[in-house]
Amino acid sequence: MNKQVITFCVSILIVLDIGYADTNDPLIFSTNDCELTEPIYGEKFNLKALRSDIAKVVKGDRDDTFEYNICGSLGRACNGVKDASACLRRGNQEFVLGTQHQLNYRRGKMYFEFSNGAKCASGDGEFKLFVFLGCDYTLDAEQSKVTSYSADACKFYISLETPYACLPEPEIVKSNGCSVQDPVTGHNYDLLALSDFNYRASDRHGNIFTVNICKPVLYSENAMCPKASSVCLVKLNSTDYKQRFVDYGTVQPNPILENGYLLMRLPSPTPYNATHNYSSTIHFICDNEMKSSQLSFIGAKENVYAFSFTTLLACNNNPPCTTITHGNEVLDMRSLQGKTYELSMSSKNYTFGICANAGHSCLSNDGSCLIENQQTTSLGQKNSQLRSDRSGSPYLLYTDGALCDGQNKWSTRIEFVCASNTSNALGPKIIENKNCQLLIHFQTPLACHEQIACKVKVYVEHSEDGTGEEVVDLTPLISTTDNYEAEINNASITEQQVPKSTKFFLNVCRPLVPKFGLGCTGGSAACMAKVDSSSATPEEEKSLGFPMASLVAYNRTVAELRYLRGSICPTDNKTELSSSLIFNCDMRAGRGKLILQAIIDCHYEFQWTTNVICPSHMCAFNEETCEIINNDINFNYELKKAPFADAGQIKIPNGKDEFTLNICGNHRKAETDYSQGLVNLFFTTEAPCGNSNVQLRLICSGDTKRVINYDNAGKECNLVVHQRTPDICKFLRLAVPPPTVQDSGANSTVATPTTTTTKSSTAAPAGGVDNGGAHPAEQTGSIGGKLTLLHTGISFFCFFVLLLINLFYHSKFYIL
Repeated sequence: MNKQVITFCVSILIVLDIGYADTNDPLIFSTNDCELTEPIYGEKFNLKALRSDIAKVVKGDRDDTFEYNICGSLGRACNGVKDASACLRRGNQEFVLGTQHQLNYRRGKMYFEFSNGAKCASGDGEFKLFVFLGCDYTLDAEQSKVTSYSADACKFYISLETPYACLPEPEIVKSNGCSVQDPVTGHNYDLLALSDFNYRASDRHGNIFTVNICKPVLYSENAMCPKASSVCLVKLNSTDYKQRFVDYGTVQPNPILENGYLLMRLPSPTPYNATHNYSSTIHFICDNEMKSSQLSFIGAKENVYAFSFTTLLACNNNPPCTTITHGNEVLDMRSLQGKTYELSMSSKNYTFGICANAGHSCLSNDGSCLIENQQTTSLGQKNSQLRSDRSGSPYLLYTDGALCDGQNKWSTRIEFVCASNTSNALGPKIIENKNCQLLIHFQTPLACHEQIACKVKVYVEHSEDGTGEEVVDLTPLISTTDNYEAEINNASITEQQVPKSTKFFLNVCRPLVPKFGLGCTGGSAACMAKVDSSSATPEEEKSLGFPMASLVAYNRTVAELRYLRGSICPTDNKTELSSSLIFNCDMRAGRGKLILQAIIDCHYEFQWTTNVICPSHMCAFNEETCEIINNDINFNYELKKAPFADAGQIKIPNGKDEFTLNICGNHRKAETDYSQGLVNLFFTTEAPCGNSNVQLRLICSGDTKRVINYDNAGKECNLVVHQRTPDICKFLRLAVPPPTVQDSGANSTVATPTTTTTKSSTAAPAGGVDNGGAHPAEQTGSIGGKLTLLHTGISFFCFFVLLLINLFYHSKFYIL
């Protein structure tokens, strides 16, 4: 019965989500060619360049290997079929996934559908492969990824990121570093890793902004922005699709430092009036405690639109020779300092150092040099600015060496490559020496960091933000201090299955935090152990899997993690233990609890209901009482009673003076951001610099701490206030975190060129958090464009049926 329901639902979803086409919609069409003309701007996407004499190879689950070619055959036979375009290798068997393919275009999304595959033994039809193309201007090492699938799957989905799925890249940002060095501190702000995703922010008037940092907006479904546009207004209600996407800011190659502020100014060719064009300014703000980057629209002043972008990459207090990846992991190469490394190639000797001088053979400021015929040539000046590329891989770049070809100067790029301590290839190796650059790969365990993605793109139709691509991000749930201990659903789990002495320890997307006595295999993300009441030390530990498969989003409010290849299953020595974590949105749940819901054979299924996965939500604002009201959970927050303000007023330093910011008033817009544990309040006010756009960020914290960014230079007049307070936690249904700063008994203020900080430690407020109640209906649509009511109804019906089956009958089906 389960397979019949799944087959029915999959068939309906495939027909409606992928096969659905409106012949009257110019944004939905198919072709048998390998090129198509973009319907808005007339640009050609020529995908013939993706064809290769060597097939693309990508690893799937269970050691499966997928081979495929675009716009051509594999160049070899697959199971005896010579013209195969896609092939699945599973053990000693091969299965043809298709001999021909069709290129489909759907509102900015492009994908190849391979057909005429071999008969699928576990289904009624044939094997099929779908290859979805994603725009990527800066190629990662791993361009193809397979969406997780069940053991009996007949249809497979691969994402392929490529610049051929992008609009033309402007010359100004080709190979740009997207960085700027602070001339005072020497710190290098490197923002290129932020180009990995598009970011979205509501204009709070029914439209959205789609923004990319360092590159143009990545062309994708309902993100068909003009080429070179880095800030794009999407008019959601526009009936003319050629007027729907408007350039509000043209991409710039690097950020700038201006009056101590890190920002980007992006001019636009779009007219505002007869004399001025639109433009945008993005203010980058450091927040060491935020795990994910966040874009917000502050407001507009005439033709200038202001945004805040909060990110760890805007912080300048990282130690030398360390870097923070876009996954917010710290990579540290300091242990490689203090040594001179020597390499030889083609009778030439090279010497270099790590974040330091290359040694006595080179000049004092050289980080790398060439020694040939007793002559020394500088290949780049030393620095300790460890960077990370958009894939998170760390590297050093030594520039400004000796003249190379009469015009350009030598540089050295040292890329650190993950390698285990047992590898025979540890250490540096010259990869190439051309185009005036020496490229070195340095294999070291220090470059190893968690590989799986804890955030994933998903296409949604959101009632408040409109239609487009969003990101499901669970990085706020990653723990670096303690492991999560799961509760057990005693209604579905018997004591015979799980004795009372058994405990379950897990982390999200990452291995377990090392704890004394917890002896699960290193790298495990989930562990089962016996903990007797007589001893707190875990015993008889068994791994429930490793973080090998990235996060999979069912839709905007449901996602799943799978941990694979754990310990040998006690009841089946041919099977390894595994586990899955299913995350569900509930705005009332706070961070929620991890609960073991089912054990099917050797697989453990956990459920986590949390508001961290919930989308941002616009709240009402009562101007008379100065209250933020969340009608969906029937809860409000009185700003006039906030302990960090005086009857709704805050003092803002302005040089030697100060002015009063009134939080209460007319035309306030409030928005909850559950993933970050904060509430945004947007408004305008009169300030010494004139009419100022204000963003007040109320952040749930165990501390009372205020950071103020007040930009009053030139025509700018923007104020961003980061207010950490335990008082807002209850409104977000969160428990108050422990304080992170010492309570000195009095507030202290620290002023810098860019910010003013006021902080104190505050005890948690009285009263618990109500975790009860049901999640209000907040579905955001199925993957694909806006479909008919029938489509929506069947999609949701099938989704919930599949989810229930997955939870209670362990049918491992994945929805793309």
